[in-house]
Amino acid sequence: MTETTDETSSDPVTVLLVDDNRDWLALVLQRLREEAPDFDVREANSPEGALDRLTDDVECVVSDYYMPGRTGIELLSEVREHRPDIPFLLFTGAGNEGLASSALSAGANDYIVKTSVGDSAAALATRVRTAVDKHRTERALAESEARYRTLVENVRDAIFVARDGGAVLVNEAATTLTGYDRAALTDGDIVETVVHPDDRARVRDALDIRIRDRAGETRHCILDIDYVVDDGLPGSIGVLRDITAQVHHQRRLERERDTKEAIREILVRQSSRVEVAESFCRYIGSDPDAVVAWVGERTAGGGLDPLAVVGDESYLRTAGVLDADAAARRDSTEPSLTAFREGTTVVRGVEGVDGRESDAPATAPDAGWTAAAGADGIETAVAVPLRYGGVDYGVLGVYHRGADDDRERRRLEELAETLGYALSTAESREALVADEVVRVSLRVRDADAGILAVVDALGRDAELVVHTVLPRGDSERYFVTVRGASEAAVTDVLSSLDGVTAGAVTADGGVVGAQFDTAAPSLGTAVADAGGVLHRVVVAAGEATVVVDLPRRRPAGPFVEALAAVFDSVTMTARSHRTVESDIGASVLAGLTDRQRESLEVAYRTGYFERPKRRSAAEVAEAIGVSRSTFTQHLRAAQRKVFAELFDGERGGR
Repeated sequence: MTETTDETSSDPVTVLLVDDNRDWLALVLQRLREEAPDFDVREANSPEGALDRLTDDVECVVSDYYMPGRTGIELLSEVREHRPDIPFLLFTGAGNEGLASSALSAGANDYIVKTSVGDSAAALATRVRTAVDKHRTERALAESEARYRTLVENVRDAIFVARDGGAVLVNEAATTLTGYDRAALTDGDIVETVVHPDDRARVRDALDIRIRDRAGETRHCILDIDYVVDDGLPGSIGVLRDITAQVHHQRRLERERDTKEAIREILVRQSSRVEVAESFCRYIGSDPDAVVAWVGERTAGGGLDPLAVVGDESYLRTAGVLDADAAARRDSTEPSLTAFREGTTVVRGVEGVDGRESDAPATAPDAGWTAAAGADGIETAVAVPLRYGGVDYGVLGVYHRGADDDRERRRLEELAETLGYALSTAESREALVADEVVRVSLRVRDADAGILAVVDALGRDAELVVHTVLPRGDSERYFVTVRGASEAAVTDVLSSLDGVTAGAVTADGGVVGAQFDTAAPSLGTAVADAGGVLHRVVVAAGEATVVVDLPRRRPAGPFVEALAAVFDSVTMTARSHRTVESDIGASVLAGLTDRQRESLEVAYRTGYFERPKRRSAAEVAEAIGVSRSTFTQHLRAAQRKVFAELFDGERGGR
């Protein structure tokens, strides 16, 4: 695209007049100044003198043809070496067609024959003005074109100027975006060359379109077209902005939002370990590129058994993942087994898929599982260990078509972290109603740890019994009774300790009831994170005696190690397998949500059901951190379930 200029010869014009005839030169100078007062005319009597006076501000040279030593054409050649584009006029008294042709062929802008001084000066003024005007216009256009090209070439967006369906100009960004060189883009119909077939009919509008680069990759772009006139001909200028990164980013955000919503639904609706694992696998397996997703559960003996499998499980069977013995697990390079054994994320590409040759010999350690994967069209395997609160739960394995993607790998690692938490929570919930549990007794010492710090401040005669622990984000809310300390002493200690927030304190028959919050390290959170359920906690004489129930599949050793990483001293004093008789209590607990159980237990512990009530509904609601109406709703739902189990359950069992 070009632009014109309004600059004219009304601006001063500097002219260099060259002639060895001094008398003629003087007369022409005088008349030329009369004809063109805006001219700044400088004179030279020889070609050498002309070259000396050829300064940068000279805009036109007028030279005689016949001069001693050099002709005007020879002078023209030397002037062009210094000023290639300056207008040059030959002014001679010996005019003929041959001389005129030679002058113009040599690059002179015009040829003027000397006549009378007056006529010669008038003709010369006109010819000089015409030559200078043309030169100024061309120079302005060239400068404008250079500025335009500099601007266009330095813009990140792809720009093209089109006429009759073909591009007549494209910038460097257009070649980078499309992968085609300039010749390919300006040869033929640019729409047919780069625009995605489904978007070609829409390309006339300013909208989002897709293009396909030379490598066949689809790029998302915003196209903006303006219709213009270029050199008198109608055309269009298009700006194509690559928004592929933004589109992918937006899709990632939408996918992350959908993932969070899907995971929230899983965590809310599913309660057992199997349900949680199957729901996660179904979610991951909904990806059309997924071949199979599975969760392998750590067994009490340190093995790995399938907890959930979604998709075509033929690979898992063929590769020996589902029934691998201890030796195979120890030596195999299969991704899921390796991730479980080494405790780290494993990502492996699979050779030999779709006829591609594999460099691995048939006897290589990878040959077995890669052959099985290739037969099922699996191109990438990702396996992530499942771990939460220092406890290993097993492994999440995902096998899919397509190459490895770092973002997808990170997403699966985040899902595995959430799945580990969900399995831990599900195991703890199951332990509450399990027929068999592993009961572990521990001694815990840590002067800075929550309830231990409280008893230490109360003195060695004090004994604290924990009845209920409620998680509260970064802290925990304890409901306890204290013996061996007065109500005033308990109030003072709770108010003075750093990391402890005091709640209600009451006294009844020599026993003090108290409510308070503590920050980490928190005994209740540490036990829950490690997969245990608090059964009883008694704190006295500088240590806590903690009784915890574990799911029967959970080894006690890793549980104790997880607590030892949090507190100064953790010692296991007893461990036993315990059979829990099925009773109404276990059945009721199985039917209550966490909030319902929490509302019912705290109401009971704080005296809400006593007459007269020691705590009102508003006070209990405040204790568990909800509104009064929410507490009432959860409490009534819990009571209905208890009564239904008590009465309807008994009738159903007769």
